[in-house]
Amino acid sequence: MPLQKDYETPSTGALASYHVVQQVSLDYVSTLTGVTVASYLSKEAKDAGRFPMYAQQIQIAGLPEAGADAREFAEAQLVAAIPADATAQTANRYAFSGAQVVE
Repeated sequence: MPLQKDYETPSTGALASYHVVQQVSLDYVSTLTGVTVASYLSKEAKDAGRFPMYAQQIQIAGLPEAGADAREFAEAQLVAAIPADATAQTANRYAFSGAQVVE
C-alpha cells in the first residue's frame, strides 16, 4: 500500500506526498531488508503515469517473519515511530516515520 506524507525531496527541495514501495530485497546473511521507495507529487500524478520525483533505497534492520509478505513488512517498518535510542545508521532510515498507509 502507498504511503502518504509530505516529504521534501533532497534533489530539488520539492514536496512529494505519495510514496510507493517499488522493490524489497532480503539479505539473510546481514539480516537487512532493502526497500526502494519512489516518491510522487500526489496519487493523481502516480495514477496519471508520471515519473517519480525521487527514488531512494532504505535499509531496515531485520527481516519479515517466515511466510509474511515482505512488502507489508517494509511498509510497516517505514512508517514506524523513530525509537528513542535510534542512531543514524543511514540518513534516510526514518524519512517516512509517521506516514499514513493509504490505498
